[in-house]
Amino acid sequence: MKFARCLPALTAVAFLASLAHAECREDHRSRKSTGLLIVDLAISGTHGLSTSDLSRIKGDMVGSCFDENSDELEVRILGLFLDKGYFECKVESVRIKANDPLAVPKPASVEAVVSEGRRFKVGEVKFEGNHAFESSELRDKFSMKKGDLFARNNIAGGIEGVHELYMAKGFIDMLVVPDVEKSSEGTLVLIINVTEGRQYHMGALEIFTKKELADRLRALWEIPEGAVFDLGYVEKFIANNRSLLPADFKRPNVQIVRNCREPWVAVRFPLDWTDPRAQAVPREIDCEEPNEGNELKAPTD
Repeated sequence: MKFARCLPALTAVAFLASLAHAECREDHRSRKSTGLLIVDLAISGTHGLSTSDLSRIKGDMVGSCFDENSDELEVRILGLFLDKGYFECKVESVRIKANDPLAVPKPASVEAVVSEGRRFKVGEVKFEGNHAFESSELRDKFSMKKGDLFARNNIAGGIEGVHELYMAKGFIDMLVVPDVEKSSEGTLVLIINVTEGRQYHMGALEIFTKKELADRLRALWEIPEGAVFDLGYVEKFIANNRSLLPADFKRPNVQIVRNCREPWVAVRFPLDWTDPRAQAVPREIDCEEPNEGNELKAPTD
């Protein structure tokens, strides 16, 4: 009889243990030794949200792992509403209830109070500050059409496409700042402010390793000195020649060194970290701020 009375408790322990060892559908944790596994999401406070949209929002969270941080979860939940056109959405509170505090990650239920506000549609997409490309070329990078729901994730994809377009033409300092204007008709005008910066050309290609390998890689490099520099080509070059590179060598290890006076860039491949030339800190010329990705980094495991 005592054993029979223990069965429910043993079953509950086994269930929680299975959750604790379950794989995260998506893992957003900063450390794998901590965090939450969302097993349920309850949303209250909404007014016009359809059942299907509510189910999709829950489905995007349940089964994934996050840091045990209510502020981060609030941002995540807000983003899911923004991705469905609720531009005025406010997440008023988030409450976390861990089902098993000792598990890693902790199975947890989340309760959120949300006021979703109005749902907006796309009005126009405008561009300001662009000279190298016509607005129509930049507009083609945005999949959303006039009258579509104003979804934040579609904006992010369009901005990434604009960024890649400029990077391929040497504008590696360019910045994109989005802004929106509301209309009384429930539409939003998306304004993309572009700061193009300088157009860079290819300077020296420096490969620090044994001469035979360096010469072979240099022969495979397809951007000649003086040509417009394509920042995206660097990653393609690494992928196409992976067998010739150290296994731990990745895109962040490549140093893109700007000469902002000319302007041109030197591209450095420190393949042999014992080579003194690879350890020298590259200096940029007449550049106000260090360009992202210029840090001197040794390959890591």
